Amino acid sequence: MTSRRCAWVFPAASVIFVAALTAGCQREQAPNEKQARLLAAQNVELKGRIAAQEAQIKTLRQEHAEKIQAQGELLAQYKNQNETLRKDLRDGIAARVEDVTAAVMNENAKLRREIEQLRAEVEKLKEQIAVKARPLEDR
Repeated sequence: MTSRRCAWVFPAASVIFVAALTAGCQREQAPNEKQARLLAAQNVELKGRIAAQEAQIKTLRQEHAEKIQAQGELLAQYKNQNETLRKDLRDGIAARVEDVTAAVMNENAKLRREIEQLRAEVEKLKEQIAVKARPLEDR
């Protein structure tokens, strides 16, 4: 009976040993599968984050482009307005200079006429003095 028992124990021990080895291998694979699943889940999450950030970057680029375009339009508008103001200023200064020049020239012409009139009066007075002085000399 002992030999029959030994014959039966050896195959049973072999089966248990193989089962233990298989279970040990499965235990090693189980953490790898869990780790792979965890990595896959993290990968999916990271891909989602990347997609969200890429969408955010696209939105920010579009907003940035719109702001740059708006700034460019404002710059063009301000340059145009600045040039208009400069032109108005030049025209205003030119008009004032012209007004002042015209007034000065009119005043100058008036003064020249007065000078001519005064010269004419002085000549008349000199002639009158000369005429009045001759009769005194003749006496």
